[in-house]
This record gives sequence, structure tokens and C-alpha cells, in this order.
Amino acid sequence: MFREMQMWFDGKETEQNWLKREQSIGKLRRLIVGNAASDYREDYINGARALLDGIIKAMTSLRTSLSKEGCALIQEMASAFGPQMDSMVELLMQTLLKLSAATKKIASQLASQTIDVILSKVTYHNRLMQHIWGACQDKNVQPRVYATGWLKTILKKEEHHKSHLEHTGGLDLIEKCIKKGLADANPGVKEKMRSVYWQFAGMWPARAEA
Repeated sequence: MFREMQMWFDGKETEQNWLKREQSIGKLRRLIVGNAASDYREDYINGARALLDGIIKAMTSLRTSLSKEGCALIQEMASAFGPQMDSMVELLMQTLLKLSAATKKIASQLASQTIDVILSKVTYHNRLMQHIWGACQDKNVQPRVYATGWLKTILKKEEHHKSHLEHTGGLDLIEKCIKKGLADANPGVKEKMRSVYWQFAGMWPARAEA
């Protein structure tokens, strides 16, 4: 099935192939709802990895329905496969961060939700924090607002594994993000970062005081 789909994702999106792309992504979503995640985990993940370029093309499509399907697929994959997605995360994060700065509101919201699901399901890695730190410095306000939510997700997920953050430099990056957000020129970013600060203070009171 994956091999058959590959042809629809070759090259640029056209009037001839966009619907086939959307149908292919829909089929991949249905497989997860079926038994693919339980009975064919390895096959599915390997197939998805081979098709990742195509899935990314779908997510970044200017056709809202195709972009929506692509983002939904990644959210469902992250929920079903968790850490098995680790090898794909770097490319996905790069793509979704760009998309979260998109002028099209629906595209940027979808990207933000998808990042949120990825962060809550995959293995924590310091690169994830570096991406969030990058978003905190974005010239567009949207990624800066979204970054506050992503930070909360990371803090919540690692609440009982604080050493993951402490020993990888993640904690320092979280502090930098919070400081930057609290001093942001945009009141929306400032306000949202305040609640991140209080969450952080609950986990590392001494550092929050400092």
C-alpha cells in the first residue's frame, strides 16, 4: 500500500494528484484506527518513514483539507506509536515550526496542535527544547504564543523525570524561554508565559526564585 501511494507524492502538487494525496493520507489514518498499530507496527512505521517526504508535502499544502489530513495523520501516529516516531521528529518539527508561523490561521493552529501531540508522546530529547527556544525568538508572534503551550506540555510530561531536563541542558533552555517570554513586547505572549513560570516554579522552586 505504501509503495502504491509513493507515486502520488512524487514531484509537485497538481490538479491531477492532490486528491489522490488526500485519499492516501486518509487511508493511512484508517489503518491506524484499524489494527495496523497493534499487528503491523514495524511495517507501518517503516512505510511511513519511507513516505515521510510525501506526508510533509501534504502537511504544507496550501489546500486546507490536505494540510488538515496530513497534520491529523501525524497526531494519530504520535499517539499510536509514541517513541517509535523518534527518528522522524527532527524533520517534522522543522516543518511544523515553519507552518506554525504561517499567515493562514487554520494552518498555524493545526501545526501548533500537532507539535503539542508530538512533544507529549515521543522521547524527550534536548533538540526538542532547542526548537522551542527557536520559536520563542521567532519574529512572528504566533510561534512565540504557541511556544508557551509547548513548554507546558514538556513540563507536564517530564514532571516525574526531572533529571531528563536537568542533565541535558533542557532546564537552562526552559529558563531562557521563560525569561524571554516574560519580557516579550507582545502582551499575549507575556501573559501566557506567566502561567508557564508558575508551573516551572512548582517543579524547581529554588531556580524560579533566582
